[in-house]
Amino acid sequence: MGRFAQWRGMVLAQGHRLRGALRQAEEPDDPLTPAPSLNRLDALVEGFAAGQPVRWKLAGQPRPLPGPVDVVAYRIIEESLTNACRHAPGAPVAVRLRYDPTGITIEVRDEGAGPPPSGGGTQSAGRGLLGVRRRAERLGGTFSAGPRAGGGFTVRAVLPAPEELAE
Repeated sequence: MGRFAQWRGMVLAQGHRLRGALRQAEEPDDPLTPAPSLNRLDALVEGFAAGQPVRWKLAGQPRPLPGPVDVVAYRIIEESLTNACRHAPGAPVAVRLRYDPTGITIEVRDEGAGPPPSGGGTQSAGRGLLGVRRRAERLGGTFSAGPRAGGGFTVRAVLPAPEELAE
């Protein structure tokens, strides 16, 4: 049963990738599918929590973010959860969002053993993480991902989204 639960969680987590791979590149996104947004974070976390304990915490005062920042924030969390399912199946995952006057900070940490160290740097980035890194940097944000001392893996991004001066 344990293996079945792991398999089920991985299938649920990877289903969106399979659908994307099967869709033709020239086809537009399905207009009936909601756009990626932190407003849908509950559903995203719920989809991953089927095979993996995921908890999330919010700090600061949530506010609407510019569209590109909202999409990139969602994609960073989505990719981080996908990697946690793939590389640390069953390990607890924590997602933290912090809103502040200058933007939003995202941190996703898993408690898995992590991949074996490879001779080289401490930062490792797969194609998915490389893609979200580029997206974050295009917005003027920062991105880091790598193993934690004592095990596990952390993804952290800071995206600029200054509060508008209203009054």
